[in-house]
Amino acid sequence: MSEVPPVKSRFPIGLTIAVAIAFGILCFLGAWQIKRMAWKEDLLGRIETLKTAPAAPIGPVLAAAAQGRNVAWTRVSVACRPASLPPLSLAYGIRDGDVVWRAQALCGVQGGPYDLILVDRGVVPELTGQVEAPARAFAEPGQVTGILIPLEQLGGHRADAVTGLAGRKPAPLALMAERETPAPAGIVPAPLPAEISNRHLEYALTWFGLAVTLLFIYAAMLWRRLRP
Repeated sequence: MSEVPPVKSRFPIGLTIAVAIAFGILCFLGAWQIKRMAWKEDLLGRIETLKTAPAAPIGPVLAAAAQGRNVAWTRVSVACRPASLPPLSLAYGIRDGDVVWRAQALCGVQGGPYDLILVDRGVVPELTGQVEAPARAFAEPGQVTGILIPLEQLGGHRADAVTGLAGRKPAPLALMAERETPAPAGIVPAPLPAEISNRHLEYALTWFGLAVTLLFIYAAMLWRRLRP
C-alpha cells in the first residue's frame, strides 16, 4: 500500500512570527516617541519659565543636584574663581545650520559639593563656517549668569573636559552663559537653540500607523492564503 504524503500546513508560521516581531518594533517606536513628547513638553515648559525666572546662586542649586534633584534648565549666577587648569580649546558645533566654534572654560566654584563647572561661553562669530578653528585665547570668566544643562546634552566629547581631573570635583552639569561681567570680547552668548521643535506626536502616529498598516496587509495575505 502506498503512503499518503503528509499535507503541509497552509498557515504561514514563519511569516507570522516575522510580522509579530515587526509589529512589536513599530509599537515600541511609537510608544518611545510618546515618552519623548512628554519629555519635550516638560523641556519647553522649563524654557518658557526661564524667560522670567531670576538667577539663583549656583551653590544651593548644585547642592540640590548632588542630592539627586533635577536642576536642569535652572538659571543661576556664579562668581568664577580661577580653575588653575590649562585653558580649553574651542568646541565644534552646529547652530542654525552653520558650523560654529564655541568658547568654553572651566569655572572654579567655592563651597558646596562641587568645585568646578564647565562653562559654554557662546560662539566666536568670526569663525562661523570654518572647518578648522585656530587656537584662540580669551580672558577667564568672571561673573557668569546662565542656564544649567546636563553635560551629556553638549554632544560629542565635550564632557571629557571635566573627566579625569585628579583632586577635583566637577559638577555633572554645564553652564550655558547668557551674560558675563566683564563681557569677553569676540564671544556672543548662545545658550539655547533659536527654535526647539516638538514633532514627536507626529512621529508616534507615523509608527503606529505603520503598525496598523502592517496588520491589514498581513490579514489580507492570510485571508487569500487560507480561503477555500
